[in-house]
Amino acid sequence: MSDSFGPLPGARSSVVFRSGDELFLARWLSLLLPLLAFLLCISGSALLPLIDRDEPRFAEAAREMAERGEWWVPYFNGAYRLDKPPLIYWLMGISFRAFGENELGARMPSIALDALLCLLLFRIGRSFYGLRGGVVAALSASTCLQVLIHGRLAVADMPMVVATTLAQWAILRLLEGGKSCWFWTLWISLGLGFLAKGPIAWAVPLMTVVLWRLILWRQSAPWGRLHLFKGALVATGIVALWGIPALLLTHGAFWTQGMGEHVLRRGVEAFDGRPHFWGYYLVSSLVSLFPWSAFLGWILVSLRERYSSRSAFLVAWFFAPFLLFTPYATQLPHYLLPGFPAFFLLLGQAATTPTRSRPLRLTIFWFVWSIGFLGGCLALLATLTRPWEPRLAALRLALWALGGIFFSLCLLALAAKATLFSDGTSSPRPRPSRLLPLGLGIVSPFALAGCFWLLGASLRTVEPALALRPLWKSLPQDTVFRANGYTEPSLVFYSGRRWVMDAEEEGPGSSASERAPSFSVRLQRERTLQDAFRWLFSGRPALRDSSPFYAPPAPSNGGWLGASRIEGFDSARFSWVDLEVRSRPGSEGIPPKPQ
Repeated sequence: MSDSFGPLPGARSSVVFRSGDELFLARWLSLLLPLLAFLLCISGSALLPLIDRDEPRFAEAAREMAERGEWWVPYFNGAYRLDKPPLIYWLMGISFRAFGENELGARMPSIALDALLCLLLFRIGRSFYGLRGGVVAALSASTCLQVLIHGRLAVADMPMVVATTLAQWAILRLLEGGKSCWFWTLWISLGLGFLAKGPIAWAVPLMTVVLWRLILWRQSAPWGRLHLFKGALVATGIVALWGIPALLLTHGAFWTQGMGEHVLRRGVEAFDGRPHFWGYYLVSSLVSLFPWSAFLGWILVSLRERYSSRSAFLVAWFFAPFLLFTPYATQLPHYLLPGFPAFFLLLGQAATTPTRSRPLRLTIFWFVWSIGFLGGCLALLATLTRPWEPRLAALRLALWALGGIFFSLCLLALAAKATLFSDGTSSPRPRPSRLLPLGLGIVSPFALAGCFWLLGASLRTVEPALALRPLWKSLPQDTVFRANGYTEPSLVFYSGRRWVMDAEEEGPGSSASERAPSFSVRLQRERTLQDAFRWLFSGRPALRDSSPFYAPPAPSNGGWLGASRIEGFDSARFSWVDLEVRSRPGSEGIPPKPQ
């Protein structure tokens, strides 16, 4: 390895520090930057309802594991949930004890791990490229669009990304002669990464090393320092401590469903039915990494001027998920997340590399920046083109929040361009021409936090499961809950009950059914995103036949007492749904009509 661990020659810093001053500043930044990431992701997270379908499934599985006292096998709605290994459920179980069984409790593990990722990237970037490089790596990670989304979601991605980042750092440290503690960091991280999201935590480092060694840096490396055999025993041992009991308890179903259905089958069949597009991730990555994808030109120029074994490793790390998931049948933007830390570190290198190739950098910058700005304009335009019905006011506020998020990120990009990625060496005192961009950079995180709070508060008012809460709150424990047409997992989490999904209402022919108290939710009408676009561009009514109804009691109809209606936004299908709600005697009569 030609690179020693430390800032590379040719790196620049915006300010010349004495070693003591830099150490003092680094300590404060190691607290402030993770705190920024934490505050950005926690803003609105307690208000934003769990997003169907993944978040309620993860959260409910964690709660059911705690109810059963069964921490080896996850359950959802009383049945096995074998999609993912258990690490995220364990973390949620701890969080539920601290914050309650609510949205914040479900999301706190991801929020805390997002802050930890920010700290890791600051430490790695500082050791690679100096203080400036560490700041850029951590700041870009905390304000990247996809990380802002998944850093607040109650899903398994953030534990896997943090584990993968630690493993990749440990590989570099060991190959550069690091101490034995990095051996344990590497293989324990790989074990925990598998417990977070399965084999992807091993596939990304493996693909990184193969791509780095065979294509991007074709030189010998001291592979013996990784202690592959001994390390593989450590990682597989960690997995086996959970995997063997889980396989025995499920009679092998965890392997056949977890690996067969959710890993292998998704590779050959798209679970959402969408056609495969080979350029999907090249396009989606520009949006996912916004606003920092606008600085791709700086990265390309810095790689040309300061290409090294480290930068080659980072490039291999970034492209490893591309190579793994581009031929994969199921395509989702967040599949690239384990490679994003490498991009943020490459940004740190770019920010410390003096360059003069302005046309390439500026062309890419303004092209990507314009995409983000256009996204914000479209979100606002949708709220102003036509008058909205009063009951859709919450969705209008949500679109304002989305537009504000894009505009805030655009302002942040302009501030970074004028300060962190400016040409030449900056003086200790900022020039007057940089005071405005510096002010924008300070204001934009506050604007981001406010927009995410508004997004959560607005969507909370139109979440159907939350609107149904008053209707089932006083129902007896033996009530049978049924759903037909609208079968989102949020019904299970917010009710805390077991549901019979896609079930027809029982008729009067069964005496047993007439004795059991029952609560039924049926989808009556649905207005899709396509309908919304048709209304936006043609002026057709967005919602039809939308007057509230409340049917009178009808005891002769199989014992059902009446019907009320709930309407709201289905986050899984991006549609507006009208739900008919019925109750049968034995379940405290018909619930009160919703206001």
